[in-house]
Amino acid sequence: MTQDQDTQPWYKYFWPWFIIVLLGSAVSASLYTVYLANSTAEPVLPEYLEQQ
Repeated sequence: MTQDQDTQPWYKYFWPWFIIVLLGSAVSASLYTVYLANSTAEPVLPEYLEQQ
């Protein structure tokens, strides 16, 4: 009885690259969110509280 074994390396398959791209895009989006949170102006909340 002979069995055909898959001898392709892992990088020639679709699913490992799909998972890597998914994780990479999540990391990129979170880093971009941190950048936006640190680079934008503070909310107007202190001025709003002073007016009340």
